[in-house]
Amino acid sequence: MNQLNTKKILLIKQGSLGDIVFALEPILAIQKKFNNSVIDLVTEEKFIPFFRKIKMFNDFIIDNRGGFFSTLSLISKIISGKYDLIIDLQNSKRTNLYHFFIKIFSRSRINGSRSCAHYRYIIPSQGQESPTQGLFNQLKLLDIDQIDPNFSWLVSEKEQSFENKEFVLVIPGVSKSGNSKQWSPTKYQELCTFLESKGYYICLVGTKQDAESSQPILDHCKNIINLIDKSPPEIIYMAASKSKLVISNDTGPGHIAALSKVNILWLALDNSVTKSNLSFRQNSHQLLKKKMEDLTVNEVQDYISKNKLLDKIE
Repeated sequence: MNQLNTKKILLIKQGSLGDIVFALEPILAIQKKFNNSVIDLVTEEKFIPFFRKIKMFNDFIIDNRGGFFSTLSLISKIISGKYDLIIDLQNSKRTNLYHFFIKIFSRSRINGSRSCAHYRYIIPSQGQESPTQGLFNQLKLLDIDQIDPNFSWLVSEKEQSFENKEFVLVIPGVSKSGNSKQWSPTKYQELCTFLESKGYYICLVGTKQDAESSQPILDHCKNIINLIDKSPPEIIYMAASKSKLVISNDTGPGHIAALSKVNILWLALDNSVTKSNLSFRQNSHQLLKKKMEDLTVNEVQDYISKNKLLDKIE
Protein backbone atom coordinates (compact mmCIF):
# COMPACT_ATOMS: atom_id res chain seq x y z
CA MET A 1 0.00 0.00 0.00
CA ASN A 2 1.30 3.46 -0.90
CA GLN A 3 2.20 5.26 2.34
CA LEU A 4 1.87 8.61 0.51
CA ASN A 5 -1.91 8.03 0.56
CA THR A 6 -2.09 7.30 4.29
CA LYS A 7 -1.55 10.63 5.96
CA LYS A 8 -4.40 10.04 8.40
CA ILE A 9 -5.15 6.62 9.92
CA LEU A 10 -7.78 5.37 12.35
CA LEU A 11 -7.33 2.22 14.46
CA ILE A 12 -10.26 0.49 16.16
CA LYS A 13 -9.70 -1.63 19.26
CA GLN A 14 -12.05 -2.37 22.17
CA GLY A 15 -12.75 -5.54 24.13
CA SER A 16 -11.40 -7.07 27.30
CA LEU A 17 -7.94 -6.43 28.74
CA GLY A 18 -6.79 -9.69 27.17
CA ASP A 19 -8.07 -8.53 23.78
CA ILE A 20 -6.15 -5.27 24.16
CA VAL A 21 -2.94 -7.12 25.05
CA PHE A 22 -3.23 -9.44 22.04
CA ALA A 23 -3.36 -6.34 19.80
CA LEU A 24 -0.38 -4.50 21.33
CA GLU A 25 2.34 -5.96 19.13
CA PRO A 26 0.35 -5.35 15.92
CA ILE A 27 -0.33 -1.77 17.09
CA LEU A 28 3.38 -1.16 17.60
CA ALA A 29 4.09 -2.60 14.15
CA ILE A 30 1.55 -0.16 12.68
CA GLN A 31 3.32 2.68 14.47
CA LYS A 32 6.64 1.67 12.92
CA LYS A 33 5.18 1.31 9.42
CA PHE A 34 3.29 4.61 9.44
CA ASN A 35 5.55 6.68 11.69
CA ASN A 36 4.95 9.83 9.62
CA SER A 37 1.17 9.55 9.64
CA VAL A 38 -1.43 10.99 12.01
CA ILE A 39 -2.94 8.03 13.87
CA ASP A 40 -6.17 8.19 15.92
CA LEU A 41 -7.78 5.42 17.96
CA VAL A 42 -11.36 4.32 18.60
CA THR A 43 -11.51 2.59 21.97
CA GLU A 44 -13.41 2.41 25.25
CA GLU A 45 -12.95 5.30 27.64
CA LYS A 46 -11.44 3.09 30.37
CA PHE A 47 -8.51 2.11 28.11
CA ILE A 48 -7.49 5.62 27.04
CA PRO A 49 -5.02 6.20 29.96
CA PHE A 50 -3.31 2.93 29.03
CA PHE A 51 -3.09 3.71 25.30
CA ARG A 52 -1.75 7.21 26.02
CA LYS A 53 1.43 5.57 27.33
CA ILE A 54 2.35 4.36 23.85
CA LYS A 55 2.59 8.00 22.67
CA MET A 56 1.55 7.23 19.12
CA PHE A 57 -2.04 8.48 19.00
CA ASN A 58 -2.97 12.00 17.98
CA ASP A 59 -6.56 11.75 19.24
CA PHE A 60 -9.02 9.29 20.79
CA ILE A 61 -12.62 8.64 19.82
CA ILE A 62 -14.57 7.11 22.69
CA ASP A 63 -16.67 4.06 21.87
CA ASN A 64 -18.27 2.55 24.96
CA ARG A 65 -20.43 0.43 22.66
CA GLY A 66 -23.67 2.12 23.62
CA GLY A 67 -27.08 2.23 22.00
CA PHE A 68 -28.46 3.37 18.67
CA PHE A 69 -27.90 7.12 18.97
CA SER A 70 -24.38 6.87 20.38
CA THR A 71 -23.52 4.48 17.54
CA LEU A 72 -24.81 6.93 14.93
CA SER A 73 -22.81 9.73 16.58
CA LEU A 74 -19.65 7.60 16.51
CA ILE A 75 -20.07 6.69 12.84
CA SER A 76 -20.58 10.38 12.06
CA LYS A 77 -17.34 11.28 13.87
CA ILE A 78 -15.40 8.66 11.94
CA ILE A 79 -16.80 9.82 8.59
CA SER A 80 -16.12 13.49 9.38
CA GLY A 81 -12.53 12.57 10.29
CA LYS A 82 -11.81 11.93 6.60
CA TYR A 83 -9.36 9.09 7.29
CA ASP A 84 -7.31 7.68 4.45
CA LEU A 85 -7.10 4.27 6.11
CA ILE A 86 -9.09 2.53 8.86
CA ILE A 87 -7.53 -0.54 10.48
CA ASP A 88 -10.07 -2.60 12.40
CA LEU A 89 -8.31 -4.64 15.09
CA GLN A 90 -11.62 -5.54 16.74
CA ASN A 91 -13.33 -7.18 13.76
CA SER A 92 -16.72 -7.56 15.41
CA LYS A 93 -20.21 -7.53 13.93
CA ARG A 94 -20.58 -4.07 15.48
CA THR A 95 -17.50 -2.59 13.82
CA ASN A 96 -18.55 -4.16 10.53
CA LEU A 97 -21.76 -2.13 10.83
CA TYR A 98 -19.62 0.99 11.19
CA HIS A 99 -17.79 0.09 8.02
CA PHE A 100 -21.02 -0.46 6.06
CA PHE A 101 -21.89 3.22 6.46
CA ILE A 102 -18.28 4.41 6.17
CA LYS A 103 -17.99 2.75 2.74
CA ILE A 104 -21.14 4.54 1.57
CA PHE A 105 -20.39 8.03 2.94
CA SER A 106 -16.60 8.32 2.84
CA ARG A 107 -13.54 7.45 0.79
CA SER A 108 -11.74 5.72 3.65
CA ARG A 109 -10.15 2.38 2.85
CA ILE A 110 -10.73 -0.32 5.46
CA ASN A 111 -8.48 -3.18 6.58
CA GLY A 112 -10.12 -5.94 8.59
CA SER A 113 -11.52 -9.45 8.52
CA ARG A 114 -15.23 -8.63 8.15
CA SER A 115 -17.26 -8.41 4.96
CA CYS A 116 -17.13 -4.62 4.55
CA ALA A 117 -13.32 -4.37 4.52
CA HIS A 118 -11.52 -3.32 1.34
CA TYR A 119 -8.35 -5.16 2.42
CA ARG A 120 -9.97 -8.25 3.92
CA TYR A 121 -8.20 -11.08 5.70
CA ILE A 122 -10.20 -14.31 5.73
CA ILE A 123 -9.68 -15.78 9.18
CA PRO A 124 -9.41 -19.58 9.59
CA SER A 125 -11.62 -21.51 11.98
CA GLN A 126 -11.19 -20.65 15.64
CA GLY A 127 -8.19 -22.19 17.34
CA GLN A 128 -5.91 -22.37 14.29
CA GLU A 129 -4.08 -19.13 15.08
CA SER A 130 -3.66 -16.89 18.10
CA PRO A 131 -5.42 -13.50 18.06
CA THR A 132 -2.02 -11.79 17.72
CA GLN A 133 -0.99 -14.00 14.82
CA GLY A 134 -4.35 -13.41 13.15
CA LEU A 135 -3.96 -9.64 13.38
CA PHE A 136 -0.48 -9.81 11.90
CA ASN A 137 -1.83 -11.92 9.04
CA GLN A 138 -4.46 -9.23 8.49
CA LEU A 139 -1.78 -6.51 8.51
CA LYS A 140 0.27 -8.34 5.87
CA LEU A 141 -2.31 -7.03 3.40
CA LEU A 142 -0.90 -3.57 4.20
CA ASP A 143 2.73 -4.77 3.97
CA ILE A 144 3.12 -4.51 7.74
CA ASP A 145 5.60 -7.02 9.14
CA GLN A 146 6.01 -8.44 12.63
CA ILE A 147 8.55 -6.63 14.81
CA ASP A 148 10.50 -7.26 17.97
CA PRO A 149 8.34 -5.06 20.20
CA ASN A 150 9.68 -2.59 22.75
CA PHE A 151 7.51 -2.41 25.85
CA SER A 152 9.69 0.05 27.78
CA TRP A 153 6.77 2.51 27.73
CA LEU A 154 4.86 0.04 29.89
CA VAL A 155 7.30 0.23 32.82
CA SER A 156 5.75 1.96 35.83
CA GLU A 157 7.41 5.01 37.35
CA LYS A 158 6.00 4.12 40.77
CA GLU A 159 8.38 2.56 43.28
CA GLN A 160 7.46 -0.92 44.51
CA SER A 161 8.99 -3.00 47.30
CA PHE A 162 10.51 -5.67 45.06
CA GLU A 163 14.19 -5.12 45.83
CA ASN A 164 16.15 -8.01 47.33
CA LYS A 165 13.12 -10.28 47.27
CA GLU A 166 12.87 -13.44 45.25
CA PHE A 167 9.20 -13.75 44.45
CA VAL A 168 6.70 -15.58 42.30
CA LEU A 169 3.95 -13.53 40.71
CA VAL A 170 0.61 -15.27 41.22
CA ILE A 171 -2.61 -14.30 39.43
CA PRO A 172 -5.46 -16.35 40.99
CA GLY A 173 -8.44 -14.29 39.75
CA VAL A 174 -10.49 -14.40 36.56
CA SER A 175 -13.04 -12.13 34.90
CA LYS A 176 -16.71 -12.34 35.89
CA SER A 177 -17.43 -14.48 32.84
CA GLY A 178 -14.40 -16.73 33.30
CA ASN A 179 -15.31 -18.91 36.29
CA SER A 180 -14.81 -22.10 34.28
CA LYS A 181 -11.18 -21.03 33.64
CA GLN A 182 -10.33 -20.53 37.32
CA TRP A 183 -8.17 -22.91 39.31
CA SER A 184 -9.41 -23.24 42.87
CA PRO A 185 -8.24 -20.39 45.19
CA THR A 186 -7.72 -23.03 47.88
CA LYS A 187 -5.33 -24.95 45.62
CA TYR A 188 -3.54 -21.70 44.79
CA GLN A 189 -3.12 -21.20 48.53
CA GLU A 190 -1.63 -24.68 48.95
CA LEU A 191 0.78 -24.01 46.09
CA CYS A 192 1.77 -20.62 47.51
CA THR A 193 2.35 -22.12 50.96
CA PHE A 194 4.70 -24.62 49.29
CA LEU A 195 6.52 -21.87 47.36
CA GLU A 196 6.87 -19.82 50.54
CA SER A 197 8.37 -22.82 52.34
CA LYS A 198 11.06 -22.88 49.63
CA GLY A 199 12.03 -19.27 50.33
CA TYR A 200 9.94 -17.33 47.81
CA TYR A 201 7.75 -14.33 48.43
CA ILE A 202 4.32 -14.35 46.81
CA CYS A 203 3.27 -11.29 44.80
CA LEU A 204 -0.46 -10.97 44.13
CA VAL A 205 -1.97 -8.75 41.43
CA GLY A 206 -5.53 -8.19 40.30
CA THR A 207 -8.55 -5.95 40.60
CA LYS A 208 -10.87 -5.42 43.54
CA GLN A 209 -13.06 -8.24 42.25
CA ASP A 210 -10.08 -10.62 42.64
CA ALA A 211 -9.88 -10.01 46.41
CA GLU A 212 -11.98 -13.07 47.23
CA SER A 213 -9.79 -15.32 45.07
CA SER A 214 -6.66 -14.01 46.83
CA GLN A 215 -7.98 -14.18 50.37
CA PRO A 216 -6.95 -17.81 51.13
CA ILE A 217 -3.37 -16.91 50.18
CA LEU A 218 -3.44 -13.78 52.33
CA ASP A 219 -4.82 -15.80 55.25
CA HIS A 220 -2.18 -18.54 55.14
CA CYS A 221 1.02 -16.95 53.78
CA LYS A 222 3.21 -14.38 55.53
CA ASN A 223 5.72 -13.32 52.89
CA ILE A 224 3.27 -11.46 50.64
CA ILE A 225 3.57 -8.50 48.28
CA ASN A 226 -0.11 -7.59 48.06
CA LEU A 227 -0.95 -5.50 44.97
CA ILE A 228 -4.62 -6.47 44.71
CA ASP A 229 -6.56 -3.39 43.56
CA LYS A 230 -3.21 -1.62 43.16
CA SER A 231 -2.04 -3.21 39.93
CA PRO A 232 -2.83 -1.42 36.67
CA PRO A 233 -1.16 -2.96 33.59
CA GLU A 234 2.16 -1.14 34.10
CA ILE A 235 2.46 -2.48 37.67
CA ILE A 236 1.64 -6.02 36.50
CA TYR A 237 4.29 -5.77 33.78
CA MET A 238 6.92 -4.45 36.18
CA ALA A 239 6.14 -7.11 38.80
CA ALA A 240 6.35 -9.83 36.16
CA SER A 241 9.67 -8.46 34.88
CA LYS A 242 11.19 -8.72 38.36
CA SER A 243 9.67 -12.07 39.32
CA LYS A 244 11.27 -15.50 39.12
CA LEU A 245 8.12 -17.05 37.62
CA VAL A 246 4.54 -16.07 36.83
CA ILE A 247 1.70 -18.49 37.61
CA SER A 248 -1.68 -17.51 36.21
CA ASN A 249 -5.13 -18.51 35.08
CA ASP A 250 -6.03 -17.69 31.47
CA THR A 251 -6.93 -14.05 32.17
CA GLY A 252 -6.07 -10.51 31.03
CA PRO A 253 -3.50 -9.69 33.74
CA GLY A 254 -1.72 -12.93 32.87
CA HIS A 255 -1.38 -11.82 29.26
CA ILE A 256 0.07 -8.50 30.44
CA ALA A 257 2.58 -10.43 32.57
CA ALA A 258 3.52 -12.64 29.60
CA LEU A 259 4.80 -9.58 27.73
CA SER A 260 7.71 -9.45 30.20
CA LYS A 261 9.29 -12.58 28.65
CA VAL A 262 9.71 -14.08 32.14
CA ASN A 263 8.56 -17.72 32.20
CA ILE A 264 4.82 -17.98 32.79
CA LEU A 265 3.01 -21.16 33.82
CA TRP A 266 -0.59 -21.12 32.62
CA LEU A 267 -3.12 -23.22 34.50
CA ALA A 268 -5.86 -23.44 31.92
CA LEU A 269 -8.53 -25.38 30.06
CA ASP A 270 -7.50 -27.94 27.46
CA ASN A 271 -9.13 -26.81 24.21
CA SER A 272 -7.95 -25.60 20.81
CA VAL A 273 -8.73 -21.92 21.44
CA THR A 274 -6.84 -21.84 24.74
CA LYS A 275 -3.86 -23.62 23.19
CA SER A 276 -3.64 -21.14 20.31
CA ASN A 277 -3.95 -18.17 22.68
CA LEU A 278 -1.30 -19.38 25.13
CA SER A 279 1.29 -21.30 23.14
CA PHE A 280 2.62 -18.70 20.69
CA ARG A 281 5.04 -17.05 23.15
CA GLN A 282 8.39 -18.73 23.83
CA ASN A 283 8.15 -18.09 27.57
CA SER A 284 4.79 -19.87 27.90
CA HIS A 285 4.35 -23.15 29.76
CA GLN A 286 0.91 -24.76 30.02
CA LEU A 287 -0.71 -27.23 32.37
CA LEU A 288 -4.06 -27.93 30.72
CA LYS A 289 -7.09 -29.90 31.87
CA LYS A 290 -10.56 -30.48 30.45
CA LYS A 291 -11.89 -29.31 33.82
CA MET A 292 -9.89 -27.04 36.11
CA GLU A 293 -10.91 -28.99 39.22
CA ASP A 294 -8.99 -32.00 37.85
CA LEU A 295 -5.65 -30.19 38.17
CA THR A 296 -3.89 -31.05 41.43
CA VAL A 297 -1.35 -29.06 43.44
CA ASN A 298 1.14 -31.93 43.15
CA GLU A 299 0.93 -31.80 39.35
CA VAL A 300 1.79 -28.11 39.38
CA GLN A 301 4.68 -28.64 41.79
CA ASP A 302 6.01 -31.53 39.71
CA TYR A 303 5.80 -29.49 36.51
CA ILE A 304 7.76 -26.61 38.05
CA SER A 305 10.40 -29.06 39.28
CA LYS A 306 10.75 -31.13 36.08
CA ASN A 307 10.97 -28.03 33.88
CA LYS A 308 13.36 -26.24 36.28
CA LEU A 309 11.20 -23.13 36.42
CA LEU A 310 12.43 -22.21 39.91
CA ASP A 311 16.00 -22.66 41.22
CA LYS A 312 14.97 -23.64 44.74
CA ILE A 313 12.60 -26.41 43.68
CA GLU A 314 14.10 -29.70 42.55
